[in-house]
Amino acid sequence: MFTRQTRQKEFVLENLKQRFDHPTALQIFHDAQQHGIKIGEVSIYRILNNLVKEGKVCKIVTKDNVAHFDLIREDHIHLVCNCCNRIFDRELDNDKHLSNLIKDFQISKQDIVLHGICKDCAKILNDKEKE
Repeated sequence: MFTRQTRQKEFVLENLKQRFDHPTALQIFHDAQQHGIKIGEVSIYRILNNLVKEGKVCKIVTKDNVAHFDLIREDHIHLVCNCCNRIFDRELDNDKHLSNLIKDFQISKQDIVLHGICKDCAKILNDKEKE
């Protein structure tokens, strides 16, 4: 599939390359405004969704139904906290448990998102229970 490489698309890709905080389209839009890139918020959503379809970017939706985006880099999984909606990256070590599940399957791409509660939120919840 051939897609045009526009200045706006290049900006979105470069923005994602420099970030590891899983930005939203709105955050990228604000960065574009700060850099004087003329692009609309709707265009950023379109570009991001096309990059997801192309397999260059993954989309992570948090419990509050906000889409975050991450450039596909080395193998890692995403942990999403259902309380604070933060997204954490964890390296995927294929020598551990996952390798048993996929031993007869050749992986070409992975997109693993696990939802739960981060240690900070778990501590807050535990402290509230003790009160």
